Amino acid sequence: MAALTMLGQQHEGNIKSAYTKLMEATAAKHAGNTCWPVEWFPEHLPLENSAGTSIYFNLQSAANPLSCLDGGQWPPVDNSQIQTEDVLVFSDSYGYCKDILSQAPPGRIGSKSVQTKPAEKYTDQEVLKLVSGSSWDLIIFALGIDLPASNELKDVHKQQDAVMKVFLTILKKLADDGSRCKRLCVLTADIFAEEREIHEEVGLGLITNANLFGACNTARYEVPCPIQYIDTEWALRAERIPYLAAEIFRHPSFGHNSVRLLNKGRYVLRQMSSRPYMRHPEWQLPEDGVIGISGGNGALGLVMGLWLLQTAQKQGGKKFSIKFLSRSMKISDQNMPNWQEIQALAESLGIHVEQAKCDVGKQESVEAFIESATPNLTGFIHSAGILQDAMLINQTWEKFDAVYESKSRAAAFLHAALEKLENPKLKFLWLFSSTSVYGNMGQLNYSSSNAWLDGLSRHRNALGKPCMAPQWGAWGEVGMAANLDDASKRRMAMSPMPPFTNAEGLYGMECGLRMPSSWSS
Repeated sequence: MAALTMLGQQHEGNIKSAYTKLMEATAAKHAGNTCWPVEWFPEHLPLENSAGTSIYFNLQSAANPLSCLDGGQWPPVDNSQIQTEDVLVFSDSYGYCKDILSQAPPGRIGSKSVQTKPAEKYTDQEVLKLVSGSSWDLIIFALGIDLPASNELKDVHKQQDAVMKVFLTILKKLADDGSRCKRLCVLTADIFAEEREIHEEVGLGLITNANLFGACNTARYEVPCPIQYIDTEWALRAERIPYLAAEIFRHPSFGHNSVRLLNKGRYVLRQMSSRPYMRHPEWQLPEDGVIGISGGNGALGLVMGLWLLQTAQKQGGKKFSIKFLSRSMKISDQNMPNWQEIQALAESLGIHVEQAKCDVGKQESVEAFIESATPNLTGFIHSAGILQDAMLINQTWEKFDAVYESKSRAAAFLHAALEKLENPKLKFLWLFSSTSVYGNMGQLNYSSSNAWLDGLSRHRNALGKPCMAPQWGAWGEVGMAANLDDASKRRMAMSPMPPFTNAEGLYGMECGLRMPSSWSS
């Protein structure tokens, strides 16, 4: 059977054979690559015009028509009557949305409903009524720009929860009734900033809504309308506002990229394959002190503990102790052999290990542990976390609460305790994030919580404090992935991100630790 391709009629068998060869060659090319780091790449796009056709003329001016198969016969641009759009706005309190609406392409906005209340003042019923009030062409969600009342954790978490509750209500409605909205735009400010100045000026509150990035990526899998995530900056100059408005009202590019719209230009997020980085010498463990591991009775916490001991054995002369922290201090039958191996190796090295009580979801418990280790805390691995997966129709705030408590709030408690109690020998703080921040169906709460860990790592790095947030995929030999049924394991093995072995995961981490960065001191 023949199929029509860009090269004309081709036999289906030949296409399949060529595709197989291409995939084999691609796999061989990337063999040995250990990670997929992300980076912001400059990608300029013009201001939008009234007809919404600016991008077509921009592409025509940039492309070489002689390289086109059809000899450069561009499709005709649609210059029909301007289509007005009905817009619902959950506005920020700093004037970004006001400026965006005033700088929108002429004639594009039809009716608009601009809501100006702070996030905490909305009720679920009110949000549902607003979203259901019309078949909106565009919803702009800018509550994520607003800062908390202070940088105290109670205010940061209060603002974060209020914003996410409104966003969750919107998403649940759109998942249930796709006719309510054609496009959804989410705005934040300096969530991805790495400059020390802005982090010192604003403080922890700067990353309050970093969780929206992960939430948007997962929502794209579950909500029928396209979602555009834009992170702008606090010091955005007036002449850049039209470009921010263009990003929102430009249909052809809407929802295709996560975008940073800054004074210095437009940037889009890209993932790149990376080979092992071996330039720097092997990362050295602390010589002494206390190392804490949250989730210390879980499979991943035990894997990390064993790696610490094996690395200490290789490097020699280490006299630190390891405290495996959890609420219950109970080891499951499945994990008991791993704990016994840890105990035996630790004894042979003269290193003290113990299961210790600490509920990292409670601020007073975290602070008590940090205080007990001060000033001798030299490292901490935050591997604790739980899953409360559910599609949007079944997602609840109670599920969010449970996931946030063990992941992002626990990390915030750690950061606050370390800010309060000085530990000058702290060499590393590792917050175990997840590739779910780039979207994973059913994991809106988990992906958003991990995205906040990434934000906290950026915040600490900007201030010169040790921190890294490796975005792990699925560990295939331990934990949740290891306990899946056979059918689920087969699906995961054939997915774009199959599970890795313990050895592969640890090797990737070791390669990352060799990279020149402020992840560790």
